[in-house]
Amino acid sequence: MTGDTDVNYPERFARDCAELELLAGVEKLMVACSGGADSTALALLLAGYLDSLGDGAPEFYLGHVNHALRGADSDADEVFTRELARRLGARFLSVRLQATVDERPAGSLSEGRARELRYEAYRNWSVEHRLDRVLTAHHRDDQQETLLLRLCRGTGVRGLAGIPASRLLGVEGHATRLARPLLNWSRDELLQYLDSRGQTYRTDQSNNSLEIPRNRLRHEVLPLLEEHVHPGVRSSLAHLAEQATELQGDLESLGARALAAARLTDPAAEGVFLSLAELLCWPRSVRREAYAAVARDLSAAADVFFTRQQFESVEGVLQCGDNLAAADLGGGLRVERAEDSILFSLESAVAPSSDALREDIPLQIDGQAVAWRGWSLSAHREPWSGPGDNSLEEWVAEDSIDGGLRVRGRLPGDRVWPLGAPGRKKLKEFLRERGVPVTGRDGVPLIVSGEEIVWVVGQRLCQPFSVPPGDAPVVKLRACRMDEAS
Repeated sequence: MTGDTDVNYPERFARDCAELELLAGVEKLMVACSGGADSTALALLLAGYLDSLGDGAPEFYLGHVNHALRGADSDADEVFTRELARRLGARFLSVRLQATVDERPAGSLSEGRARELRYEAYRNWSVEHRLDRVLTAHHRDDQQETLLLRLCRGTGVRGLAGIPASRLLGVEGHATRLARPLLNWSRDELLQYLDSRGQTYRTDQSNNSLEIPRNRLRHEVLPLLEEHVHPGVRSSLAHLAEQATELQGDLESLGARALAAARLTDPAAEGVFLSLAELLCWPRSVRREAYAAVARDLSAAADVFFTRQQFESVEGVLQCGDNLAAADLGGGLRVERAEDSILFSLESAVAPSSDALREDIPLQIDGQAVAWRGWSLSAHREPWSGPGDNSLEEWVAEDSIDGGLRVRGRLPGDRVWPLGAPGRKKLKEFLRERGVPVTGRDGVPLIVSGEEIVWVVGQRLCQPFSVPPGDAPVVKLRACRMDEAS
């Protein structure tokens, strides 16, 4: 379209917005504007579109992140953007970031880190001002460069799909969407539009630095490919991204079906149980999407990227014949075998609260039963009648209890000596070996004496408290769920 002066840019933008359903249910939206050509063009196009809607248009914000890395130039970008907002009738939001020692030299802030800082600002503004949409000016050239970068670094189908036109921004408690209405526009088209409006813009000289991989692709690699390999390389990349987007959508749809078919219901579990047999009916590519959906559900984040390493870890647990197989996937996410299923759970990195620590209840021998987190527990002197097969009843030697009895939950550093075992081990390891899911471990009562665990309720008595041969006095410990107590 280069050189086409008859294009009606506002009409084209309005069509793109309608196709993207950009304003559906929107009361407030913000354009992320650096002052550069792309975001300035987006701000102008959106302002014109909103003007055409009259009184029904959403409230318009312009947001600027000053990375403070280019001295006076960074400040001039902010001044330019503030003036642009005033002319367009938009509310202006800005934040000036303090560069760290490692980020002082101009251009030294990595592309990835700069992006993290900007998106953190967008999320903060979304919460503070209750924004429904945040718009960024990513365009077709950005899409092609991103795809080529991912191909070079290694990617899967999701990565080949490129930059999504819309996604949730990941704001807790508010469904703010990030939208990119210019993905079908080229950089040249945006420059033509600005020229047709007589609109100036700011130029960041660091965009010419070949030390930044994206800039080297833009200024050297893509022109070289166009000239010496294939003149239509940009179109080829765009078509690949379109096909990958369609394929990824199909995989996600199948992954949702696989997840629905494999999900098992356990009202007592906080994690997600999936049937092994059902999962194995689906291809690996579909299972990957099912796992990714579970990871997003547990983390409550829409943009969790499920890596190849995470996928292979889950597959290792799935295919392993060991019923105690488990893997940590990072970020507190864990998967483990549980009989004929696998359990995904999110372990809390938070230490027990003071309330939890205070939930340490004395258990009097021959006294009243005590309640602990939905359990009823008691201890009574009774004649020894030999070991039984009820996992919620145990006998202990009375003379082994020299610190009284208490009921509590697990604490960091807990160790046990299970009856019949050669020695002590971590309680966490013991519960894993017993097949107790991560999400259920905090609900397992422990009867303790002093600092020693006497009985892991429902699992195993501990060796130091076992009943010796002879007629030594014994205490019978009982436990039951309170909803089953009568």
